[in-house]
Amino acid sequence: MEPPDREVGGGRWSASLVAVVAGFALGLSFIDFRLWLVPWVAVAPLVALGETQAPRRAWRLGWLAGSVGIGCAFVWLVHAFRVFGGFPLPVALFLFVPPVAWMGLQIGVFTGLLAWVGRWPLALAAPCTFTAVELVFPTLFPWRLAHTQYAVVPLLQSGEIAGPYLLGFAMVWMNAAIVRLLRDREWIPIVAASGLVLALAVGGAWRAAAVQQLRAAAPAVRVGVVQGNIGVERKGERAMFRRNLDDYRSLSVAISDTVDLLVWPETVAQRAIPTSLDMPSGDLHPFPHPPRPLVFGGLAVGEAREGRRLHNSAFMVDTNGAIRGRYDKRVLVPFGEYLPLADRYPWLRKWSPATGRFSPGAGPALLTTPAGARFGPLICYEDVIPGPAREAVALGAQVLVNLTNDAWYGDTAEPRQHQALALWRAVETRRDFIRSTNTGLTATISAAGVVLGELPLFVAATQQVEVRLLDLTTFYTAWGDVFGGMVLAAWVIGAVSYRRYRVTLP
Repeated sequence: MEPPDREVGGGRWSASLVAVVAGFALGLSFIDFRLWLVPWVAVAPLVALGETQAPRRAWRLGWLAGSVGIGCAFVWLVHAFRVFGGFPLPVALFLFVPPVAWMGLQIGVFTGLLAWVGRWPLALAAPCTFTAVELVFPTLFPWRLAHTQYAVVPLLQSGEIAGPYLLGFAMVWMNAAIVRLLRDREWIPIVAASGLVLALAVGGAWRAAAVQQLRAAAPAVRVGVVQGNIGVERKGERAMFRRNLDDYRSLSVAISDTVDLLVWPETVAQRAIPTSLDMPSGDLHPFPHPPRPLVFGGLAVGEAREGRRLHNSAFMVDTNGAIRGRYDKRVLVPFGEYLPLADRYPWLRKWSPATGRFSPGAGPALLTTPAGARFGPLICYEDVIPGPAREAVALGAQVLVNLTNDAWYGDTAEPRQHQALALWRAVETRRDFIRSTNTGLTATISAAGVVLGELPLFVAATQQVEVRLLDLTTFYTAWGDVFGGMVLAAWVIGAVSYRRYRVTLP
């Protein structure tokens, strides 16, 4: 039988208010990364709710908090549905509700399970439960609590071992220890949690400095990244294709004397290049004789047994204009690059005529310069998940390069959030990371997670940066989410043990 509810603050409405405030605080910390300290205390009310409510009510309150936070942080989805998917505003608002409700459910699962497993020694139930849920919950966008620490370089360094999960564990443990201190006057949990945080901070500062020394000794490549700032309407207007390319070519020529490689963002070339061509001609070639080898985003079209296949691709061309390599994006964005179920129900396309019809690529690939530098390409969304970056590095990539067009999201929090998630790929793999975007944020991130340079939103500009060719192999690259899996196993053992212990009590 479930224990009776013990209301937080004296009543059901006050518990709901606590959930709303906590959720809103977490949402704000994912919009403004200067609020990085907020999550170190904002999870504490959710822990208190999970420990003082019956499981069903804790689940509902956590879902409320999660939905408020996600709705606040991801409100740009409405804009994306309208611009990227072409939906009218009422349909965009309707489509906004399910992903918010689903992603908010992650917090509900956390608080519900925390109420179910009960209190553990050292306040470890909350961090173990949170990490286990983060690992297995199928969220639409891979946001993690640790991503709020985007600007705190020493704390990011554990990513080469555990991705974002170890830091997230420490953050929730600190919140749970605060609850235990304030409510029960227990000092041991907060001393233990503080010890872990201190170890992450001190060890991270040492490790970041060590990685910077390794970078300094590695071979360098001078890269010129071009941000053309071509808006959605102009980019999609066929009559502007040539002028758009002229702008990119002019910006590239202006910096070509001081760089070894030029990089353009996603789908700059909008005339599809047949996959059978090594030397496109005429309007098919965005830059027939670039002054330096060029990486650019474009469209590739080929034939397969099932018919014509259109790809969102990254190309490498040499100074003669010959294609030396191509990578086809594998992780496509629903409602933007493809419409789910549209192949089975073609009438769905009437609701979203702007949605693309792209096919996923077959596997990872490298783009190798004539001088032999190996770049691991990622396109748009692929830099917010660890898999494609790990696969590129395992294939031999010495530098990661992401080609993105975030113009769809306008002047919202999405470009900064995108970069906050992407930055972890540099730390996890210990590779310098170039992010080339159409309208910003274009940035170069060092293997230590330091932003070396950044171009602001909505300006046509170039960035000249020196990246280093690294061949390190990190624990995370080789083994992935072993830490998260260990916490999940510990949670299962702990949950079974403590549930059995509580049931057998006289």
